[in-house]
Amino acid sequence: MRVPFLAVIGLSMAACLTPPPSSERAADAARDFNLASRFGRMDQAMTLTSNGVRQTFLAHRAQWGKEIRVLDVELAGLTMTDGSHALVEVDYSWSRNSESMLRSTRVSQEFRDPGGGFRLVRERRLSGDVGLFGEVAPSAPATAAPRDVQFATKTIQ
Repeated sequence: MRVPFLAVIGLSMAACLTPPPSSERAADAARDFNLASRFGRMDQAMTLTSNGVRQTFLAHRAQWGKEIRVLDVELAGLTMTDGSHALVEVDYSWSRNSESMLRSTRVSQEFRDPGGGFRLVRERRLSGDVGLFGEVAPSAPATAAPRDVQFATKTIQ
């Protein structure tokens, strides 16, 4: 009775030690990276970037928390090209502090795992509003002077 019990325990322990699939590790890295960025934890987010991207990463987010307020971030898709390359699409909802307009931008991020975990190696804006990464964007159109909204009245006598 002792041998089968020990065999079951051994197999159970081996199953627990199996590393998670690459797609799960990539999704976790992308989620951690984007949530840390959204909440201003740039030091934590920088640990999930490759060395060659860190200056671009900081430049893209220089206005976050100052002139740009990131309201929400959502992972929209994940594609694994192979076991060590992941392409992630992220939707950002944001606004400028000087405006009350809600903006939305979709960003493509490429993550690679050279060994030791997935790291951001490239990101670019796919669609949506311009300005999230500090690009010069046209400002909101100036509103015309308020006009009289009084309806014409007719007096019946």
